[in-house]
Amino acid sequence: MVYDLVVVGAGPGGSAVSKIAAEEGLKVIMIERGRYPGEKNTSGSTIWGNVAREIVPDFPADAPIERVVDGSRMYWVPEPGPNWAENSSASDDRSKVDPLNVYRNEFDKWWSEQAVKAGAELKTKTKAVNVIRDGTVIKGVITETGEKIEGKITIAADGVNSHIGRMAGLRSKWPAQEVALCVKYDWYFGDENIVTERWGSGIEDGVLIEIYWGATVAGEAGYFWIFPNRDSVSLGLGSLMSDYVIHKYNAHWYMWNAIEHPLVAPKLKGGKIREIHAHAIPLTDPNPNTGQINSSYGDGIMIVGDAAGMVCAIDGAGWYGAVKAGKIAAKVALKAIEEDDCSAKMLSKYEKKWSKGDVGKTLSIGKELETWLVRDMTINGLAKLMASSQGVNSMYHPMEIPISGQFENLEKLMAGVRPIRFAIRPFVELISQMIK
Repeated sequence: MVYDLVVVGAGPGGSAVSKIAAEEGLKVIMIERGRYPGEKNTSGSTIWGNVAREIVPDFPADAPIERVVDGSRMYWVPEPGPNWAENSSASDDRSKVDPLNVYRNEFDKWWSEQAVKAGAELKTKTKAVNVIRDGTVIKGVITETGEKIEGKITIAADGVNSHIGRMAGLRSKWPAQEVALCVKYDWYFGDENIVTERWGSGIEDGVLIEIYWGATVAGEAGYFWIFPNRDSVSLGLGSLMSDYVIHKYNAHWYMWNAIEHPLVAPKLKGGKIREIHAHAIPLTDPNPNTGQINSSYGDGIMIVGDAAGMVCAIDGAGWYGAVKAGKIAAKVALKAIEEDDCSAKMLSKYEKKWSKGDVGKTLSIGKELETWLVRDMTINGLAKLMASSQGVNSMYHPMEIPISGQFENLEKLMAGVRPIRFAIRPFVELISQMIK
C-alpha cells in the first residue's frame, strides 16, 4: 500500500497532522518508536487549551487533564546569595491561552487516539531509520527491520535528533550549545489536598506553576520547574549540553541540588519519586535564513515540531509550535495531494506560513531572548538584578559552581533591550496568563 501521508512520530505535531489529514479522507499512517505515544516525553507538562481546540473542537472533552493553571510563581535565586526574589500572580481569565497541566505519557496517548478515531493508522514499536529516495524525492521510510512504508508525502515529526530529517538532507546534528538536556522526576504524594494546599491558586482547584531561575538552583544556563498535577508534581530541570560540559556536573546532580534547596525542600516533604525521564530538546533558531536548519521541506517531505527545532528557546516550550505547525503541514499536504503535486515548490508553502506566522515569530523572539539572557547578560545576572532590586528575602544555599560572564552595567543591558521592546510584545502576550 502507498499511503498519502507517512507520519514519523505520534507526538503533538505528528498526531495533529494525522488527525486533520485523516478527517479529510487521506490514507495516513503514524509510525511511533515507543511502546505508546508519549512514553519518552519529559515535558512539565503544560499544554494550551485554545491551540488544542484548533485540532479537537470540543477539547478538553474526555481528555486526561490534571489541573487548570491559573498563574505562576517565579523565583530568582542567584549565586552566591543570600538574597532572592519572588513574583507571583493568578488570574481566572483563560480567554487567551487557557493553560492546562497534563501527564504527557497519558495525554499523548489520548491525543494520538483522536487521529486514529479520524481514520489514521498507528504503528508502534517501529523505528524509522532511513528514507525511500527516488532521486531528490522522498517517497516514504525504511524501518530498522527493513520494512518499506511508502507514501506520497513523509512528515518527519521524530523529535530533536530527527533521523528522518537528517537522512532527507534537510538538517544536520545541532551543536551542544543549541541543545538542552532535560530530566523530569514524577514526585508522587498520592493526596490531592497536599498539592492544592502547597500550589493552589485559590481559584477553584487551579494551581500555580513554579519556575526557579539562578545558579544556586539550576546552574547558569537553565531553570528548574515544578508543575502540579492532581496528586503529584512534575519536577523538571533543563540546561544546555554545553553547560554540563563546562561545569562538569550532570543533570541529576543539578536536579538534586534543586530538590534540596531551602526554598524547594519543604514543599516536597512527604513525596517520593515515581518515575524518572530524561530527554534532549532543541533550543536552536529554526528559521532557515538565520538558524541551524537547512529547510523544513523538500520534495515529498516536511518536518514538524522538535525535529524542525520548533521549541521556544527562552522557556523550552515546544507543544504550541508543534501543534500549530502540524496543522499548517496538514493543510499544505491536502492541497498538494489534491493537485497531485508533492514537489518542494508546492510544499514550500508550509515553511512560508509557519515562519511568517505566530510560530515563527515566537521562536525567533524566544531565541533572541535566550541569547541575551544566557550568553550576554546570563540568567544568574538577571537573577541577581531581580533579587537586589526587591531585596526582601534572604536565604543561603551553597553551590560550588564558579559563575562568570556577569553583565557589566545596566546601560549596556538596556541598550540591547530597547530595539526589541516592541518585537517581544507578541511573545509576552502569548504567556501573559502564566507570568502576570
